[in-house]
Amino acid sequence: MCFVEKRRRIVETARLVRLKKFSSMLSRLVSSGVLASVCLLGMALGSVLHLLVPAVPLWVSGLCGWSALVFMLLGSRSLQPFTQFFLLAGAGGLLLVWGILRGGHVSTTDILLQNNGLLVMLYCVGFLRLIAAGEGAVQESLPMGRKAFLQTLLGMQLLGAVINISILMLMAERLRAGGALDRRAAVVLSRGFSMAAYWSPFFAAMAVALTYAPGAQLYSVVLTGLGLMLVSLLVSVLELGGWRLQKVADFRGHPLHFSSLIIPLMLAVSVMVLHAWLPSVPVLMEVSITSVLLTVVFLWIKRPQSVRRELTAHVQASGARMAREVSLFLGAGLLSVGVQTLSGTFDWQPFSHFGGLQASLALAAAILVSLSGVHPVVSVSVLGSLLTSLPVDPNMLAVLFLCFWSLGVVASPFSGLNTVLRGQFDVSGMALFKGNIRYVLLMWLVASLVFFGKMG
Repeated sequence: MCFVEKRRRIVETARLVRLKKFSSMLSRLVSSGVLASVCLLGMALGSVLHLLVPAVPLWVSGLCGWSALVFMLLGSRSLQPFTQFFLLAGAGGLLLVWGILRGGHVSTTDILLQNNGLLVMLYCVGFLRLIAAGEGAVQESLPMGRKAFLQTLLGMQLLGAVINISILMLMAERLRAGGALDRRAAVVLSRGFSMAAYWSPFFAAMAVALTYAPGAQLYSVVLTGLGLMLVSLLVSVLELGGWRLQKVADFRGHPLHFSSLIIPLMLAVSVMVLHAWLPSVPVLMEVSITSVLLTVVFLWIKRPQSVRRELTAHVQASGARMAREVSLFLGAGLLSVGVQTLSGTFDWQPFSHFGGLQASLALAAAILVSLSGVHPVVSVSVLGSLLTSLPVDPNMLAVLFLCFWSLGVVASPFSGLNTVLRGQFDVSGMALFKGNIRYVLLMWLVASLVFFGKMG
């Protein structure tokens, strides 16, 4: 009898252990972070399905995006990282209610889909970090001198154009580990990264610009942006390095190899070819699909044994990784809908004409607003909403929005760009501000001349 009782207890203990393991596994699977990641995946798949099967409503994608935000809020230990979302959404909600009370009309679909396309693009472009991290760079010693300065500036700009803030963190950490900690390096990285916003189809700035400047053509916007990028590159080289680069003779920078540029070149060419082949497909979707497909192909070629594991881990971590972007863009989208709804109930418009002078003043205002910590996407969403009824050249409007982003993030000590650099290099926000303010003023002048020439 004792033997039977002992065996029963052993079986019961084993069953409880299995139940605990299953419960633990289940709790991980249904955690708020994983559910947010699943919703983000559903957001991207919903957009692709709508493109392939138009009968599938696009609002499904938007609903998944907002659901992801809900799970992010539920799973967060502190709501402080979402402060900007609450401010933007609160202001947008008040304007929305005011507009509805005045007879304005808005649909649930408008709220769900505002900024949905650019969030899908950000999610898909995030896959590129799996293949564009620059393997082997960690073991290489840091180069020094004029060539190192140019390599760092160009490398930050070209690689940042594809994998965005990830490369900024990688380069900053590499320079920090190599002991190249000074204000010059931080300024060089901030300049190089912000330049990518002028032209890159893979940068969040381009997604925002094309979203709020309907009708803008990718080729025209990219070509104008490339011109601004080249001017800003020249200004930065002369200002930071001197006429003969004598100021950077002792500069320690990040190595750059041709192999690390293969992926950015292939992506840029692929998007341009796909856009020429399928002009009716939205550019944001072309960028999204190309990013994921090339990532999978490269992983399959380079690391076939770990493709599934790496993709799964990346998808599962997307909820935590994209919390800031999702909350920021959804909050800005709600603010934009509120502004549009309310402004549509008034006969008065802030602009009777929007030309070069107005664009120059708007850029100056956006830069000043960014200095207070307001993200450029807020300025873009507000101005874009106010200009919906005016005959503005969409290509130049998109370029203006790219300038909002590029100059706004490099000017503000509180931007995500400079926050990363402050953390990695232990430099003050004021030091970064002083290092970049002259460049910002010069590029504001250059951009203003472009707007006066193109918009009258």
